[in-house]
Amino acid sequence: MHVLLIAAVLGLVATGCDIALTRREELLYMWKKPLRITFVRCLFVVTRYLSVAIHIIDVIFASMWTNGTEQVPAEKYCMRILIFQFLACYSMVMLLEVVLMLRVFALYERSRAIGIFLLFLLISRSAGSIYAMQERVLRFDAVEIKFTSHCLPAFTFKHALSNPVVVFIYGEVTIQLLILALVMKRTVWDLRQYSHSLFSVLNRDGLVVFGAMGVAMIAIGVGSAKKGAATVFIFPLFISLISAAGCHTILNLQKLGLADTDTNTSEQKKDLELTTFDNMDFTTWDERTFSTVDHLPSALENEFVTSMHEPPCSSRDMCTDGTSESYRHRRTPSPPVGETEFHTLGYARGCPTPKPIKYACLMRKRFQSKIHKQDIVATWTELMLLQYEEIDEFFGI
Repeated sequence: MHVLLIAAVLGLVATGCDIALTRREELLYMWKKPLRITFVRCLFVVTRYLSVAIHIIDVIFASMWTNGTEQVPAEKYCMRILIFQFLACYSMVMLLEVVLMLRVFALYERSRAIGIFLLFLLISRSAGSIYAMQERVLRFDAVEIKFTSHCLPAFTFKHALSNPVVVFIYGEVTIQLLILALVMKRTVWDLRQYSHSLFSVLNRDGLVVFGAMGVAMIAIGVGSAKKGAATVFIFPLFISLISAAGCHTILNLQKLGLADTDTNTSEQKKDLELTTFDNMDFTTWDERTFSTVDHLPSALENEFVTSMHEPPCSSRDMCTDGTSESYRHRRTPSPPVGETEFHTLGYARGCPTPKPIKYACLMRKRFQSKIHKQDIVATWTELMLLQYEEIDEFFGI
């Protein structure tokens, strides 16, 4: 009898250790000020602390059974524990599925079709859970069900699908496979030309959760067939596993979002510092600049062609800022004064005679990749290091 109590306490300790290990991340990402009530935050709180409540109730049940304070027949008492375990498992699993489905929904940019499909999966899962509870557990006469000494049901079924445990395993494996397939399709195939830390986090967490749930389903399947003492450890550890999986998934995404925010802030500060480098002017690079992604303005092409025919700086002369010839070819020339807006597009102070830079090639590639404004400095750093080449080389891409 004491095995049931030991298993319940072990589950509570496992969840407590996970809370202790992630307390800093929880305080930093979930309880940061200003404290706002959001759906994700509520989902995190329910996923974490509902498992604590389940473990406490499980410990109370196990203590009552072990100490012999329960006066009702053993079969009815074990039936109460069985119903409680079914409700707890389905509730925690549904919370984990909601967390994973929200990631998929956000990854597909809140697509209506994906949202309807995920909602259908969730409703089907809930309906199947209710049906299994009502038809396969609640309608059994408690007197006719035999339980082992560890309060485990000892009944058998003629067909595998009549067993609610088998239905639970099949449903969970199907849901996890579909969620993982949707994530992989989006990150590995649809967005394969992009590389972002978000994709690696999504794939890593998805594979970890899928592997953990796969091991848990195998353990539940074996435990439903074998009625040994080790089977009583499956339920509390399974609750702890689901709680840890859901909470770590939410914390990892929150951590990544805050890290990206800090990175963007530091890059913006760095951009402000680098705008003074060689008196380069980036003020004209607003959002309208990046809306023109199909072709370059014809005025720029004319400027490139015109500047190709102008004489270069003397190879023996120094540039106007005192730069030697060896370094002069790695810098962009002074801006031409006149009708084009070329002086705002990356000319540095160098030789007085303008020369074309490999603008079209690099900018087209950058535009086609749909880069963000924080990559401007990196783009212009590359431009400044380019060698001067023939105009048809970089326009004939």
